[in-house]
Amino acid sequence: MIKIVKLEVFTAKPPCPGCSELLKLADEIEEEYGEEVEVVKNEGPCDELEKYEITVVPAAVIDEKIKIMGVCPSKESLRTALWEAGA
Repeated sequence: MIKIVKLEVFTAKPPCPGCSELLKLADEIEEEYGEEVEVVKNEGPCDELEKYEITVVPAAVIDEKIKIMGVCPSKESLRTALWEAGA
């Protein structure tokens, strides 16, 4: 059975340049990993920001753990974080 890893990305609305890049990366990850990674995009203020205590965007949360906050990661960094989570 395949473990499904959840990737949540948080961006401003309208997105800043780093947020736009993270949204693009999320699309690429979704296409690359298929059903192995569930991608959720949170744009603008939302309850999840408070849930995870995210203070700056862009941010990425993998399986409910903040992995990146305040910068847009490289694709390789995001892949590594997903690999660590089991994807």
